[in-house]
Amino acid sequence: MRYTARSFMGDAIRVLLVDDHTLVRQGLAALVGAQPDIQVVGECGDGTAVLALAEQCRPDVVVLDIALPGMNGLDVCRKLLRQHPRLGVLMLSMYVDSEYVTRALRCGARGYVLKEAAAEQLIQAVRTVAAGQRYLDMGIRQAIEPQAGDASDDPSIRLTPRERQVLQLIAEGASNRIVAERLGLSIKTVDTHRSRLMKKLGIHDQTRLVKYAIRKGLAPLD
Repeated sequence: MRYTARSFMGDAIRVLLVDDHTLVRQGLAALVGAQPDIQVVGECGDGTAVLALAEQCRPDVVVLDIALPGMNGLDVCRKLLRQHPRLGVLMLSMYVDSEYVTRALRCGARGYVLKEAAAEQLIQAVRTVAAGQRYLDMGIRQAIEPQAGDASDDPSIRLTPRERQVLQLIAEGASNRIVAERLGLSIKTVDTHRSRLMKKLGIHDQTRLVKYAIRKGLAPLD
C-alpha cells in the first residue's frame, strides 16, 4: 500500500508523513507518534497521492520529502497550500544547499529540516510549524535566510507546472508515450512541452536534462 490514513482524536497536532522510503516513514512515525501532543494521521510515499490523502486526513502539519516519485515535494507543497492555505508544510530533506531551501520557502513551506538532524530538532520543528511560525534547521539557517527572496537567476522558475511534471517524468525514465498516458495528454503535446522546457533551461540532451532535474530536486536521486 502506497499510503495509509489513520484515525485520530483529541487536540494533538495532526501530522501527515510523506517520504518514498518505507523504513524512513516507519522511523518518523515511531518518533513523532511517541510525543503526547503529536499524532500521525497518515503516511504516503508517492507525490501524486498526497493531495487526496491530505483531504482525507486533514493534517495540521505535513512533513514532506523533496525527492518523491510522481510529483516532487516542491510542487506538492505548492499545490497543497493552494488548497489548504493554513496548512503547515515542513520539508525534511537530505539536500543541504541553499537553493533547495530557498525554493521550498518560495513554495510556501514554513520549515526545513535536514534528515541528519537530531530527533529533538524534528519534534521542535513540527511544533513550531504547527504554531504558524517558521523553523529552519540550525545547520543552514544563517546561510539561507538572506537569500530566501532572490531567485532571479534560476531558469527553473520560468517553467510552467505542466512543464515541471513533464521534466520530472522524463528524468524518472518515462518515454513521451508514458508521460502522455500519465498526464492524459497527446504525445504531440508532451513533445511540445519537452521542447519548450529544454529551450527555457538551455539544455538540449537527455543526460544533462536528467542531471538538472535531480540537482533541482525535481526527481529522486534513485
